[in-house]
Amino acid sequence: WPPNTAQEESGERAPSESWKTMSEMLDSKDFSLKWLDPSVEEKVIDWALSLKYEDIPEGVVAETKRAILDTIGTALGAQKLAITEIVNNFVKTAFPGDSCQVWFTGEMTSALGAALANGLITDGLDMHDTGHYTKGHAGAALIPCAFACLPLADGPVSGKEFLTAMVAAYEIGYRAGNAMHESVSDYHSSGAWNALGCAVFCARILKLSKEQFSHALGIAEYYGPRSEIMRVVNIPTMLKDGSGQGAFVGLQSVLLAKEGFTGKGCPVVTKTSISHMYADLGKVWRLLKFHVYKKYAVCYWAQPSIAGTISVMKKNNIKPEDVKSIVCHTFKEATGLQQGIPTNTEEAQYCILYPIAAAAYKGKVGPMEVDGAALKDPKLLELANKVKIVVDENLTSEAGDPELKGKDTAAMTANIAWVEVTTKDGTTYKGDKARVPWDHLAGEPAPGNKEISEKFFWLGSEAGCDKATLVTVEKMCYELEDVNDALSLETLLMAKPASKAKGSSWSAWMGVGALVLAAVNVACIASYFSSSSTKDKN
Repeated sequence: WPPNTAQEESGERAPSESWKTMSEMLDSKDFSLKWLDPSVEEKVIDWALSLKYEDIPEGVVAETKRAILDTIGTALGAQKLAITEIVNNFVKTAFPGDSCQVWFTGEMTSALGAALANGLITDGLDMHDTGHYTKGHAGAALIPCAFACLPLADGPVSGKEFLTAMVAAYEIGYRAGNAMHESVSDYHSSGAWNALGCAVFCARILKLSKEQFSHALGIAEYYGPRSEIMRVVNIPTMLKDGSGQGAFVGLQSVLLAKEGFTGKGCPVVTKTSISHMYADLGKVWRLLKFHVYKKYAVCYWAQPSIAGTISVMKKNNIKPEDVKSIVCHTFKEATGLQQGIPTNTEEAQYCILYPIAAAAYKGKVGPMEVDGAALKDPKLLELANKVKIVVDENLTSEAGDPELKGKDTAAMTANIAWVEVTTKDGTTYKGDKARVPWDHLAGEPAPGNKEISEKFFWLGSEAGCDKATLVTVEKMCYELEDVNDALSLETLLMAKPASKAKGSSWSAWMGVGALVLAAVNVACIASYFSSSSTKDKN
């Protein structure tokens, strides 16, 4: 692939009528074989399969560990949202099986059921990692898909191999997202491209041949959800960013390819106008350069407004009850978010007006601020009615951040806001310019292990998880290279309870269940803790 047209033209081989018809179709204004260079895909696959743990820079490994912990934390934070119960009930009926776990339920399902369910639920809380230039998210699909894939492997997958495959998935996935946005005009969901990253992880773990790998990429690109993300921004629903489908399609594509299903010809990788984006694989690490985390449970566009609000309220010691008005000056795109009063968590997470009020009222914006009782809190709703959004023409994405012009930054660093709060005594407090917290490309300090762990414990505690279990999972994530079986990480947190007594708390049975199942899996767990103890003593 593609067919040897030179042989056909020289008369060495007669053109197939079916191929001739297809060639005419592909040479239309929408697609042409002339656009594609299959050798690029070959190099991408070679890199993904030959990558060794020892070849990965220490900083990239550390970032990958943080990404895994952060994604698990986000999934924990989503546990009390309505989407979680809905998806869990759906999976019980639609995907019966006993090979994989539906996170935090103790229920079992098939591999595809786990990838879909855990991906949808993680995507349900807009607090997962982000990649510049992709305009979206990778971890929300990659981590759920990865754990769903592990039970299908020939044997235990070591922590080092898990990390290596995950790095390959992030690096290729982020480039696929960038390439997709550069090659098509529509603004589509993350599932459209993170499905390719999922396929990369699964193809390596399930040991596909290069030929099968090629088909898997083509299937994932073709079946990935090319959903219009601005539809969900304007009409927020549980569809979110398509990452649940991305996880599902990524695993599905590999399983199909392994059985002989064909689908090669992945233009997101082989199209010559964008294939250069893969040329620096192994040289430039996008996990270090463009990978960022979210501090608040809302759309990326609203992050600066929330940060600016918290800053001006805290700096001037303003109490919520003393606020007369809040005016947020921000970039044009942010005003595309909902400016009404949300009635559910999806509307709250794709809103800008309400989260600003929540930030002023609570000093944080997490799961509890965008769901449940908070959406009906009369004091918070009263404060939300005092918020006004104003477009600052100097802060548009087209203008960019004047202070960062000429530097190696991405378009998303134009996400800026500044907030002014007027109190009931007539005093107006003008805040400083605020950018997206934790976005190192915008000049903000990137979070290290401490910040990501704090976020993880915050989300885990709000979900009702006991601290001992969280501590164990955190430790295993940061020392994942020493784990003999990466699936033991999921087992500790997602274990099925031995019994669920009436009236017992979710955190209690999850903690006990985790310890019971951990004891059963003594071979891998004991090995892990043994090596950890030795290192601690040394």
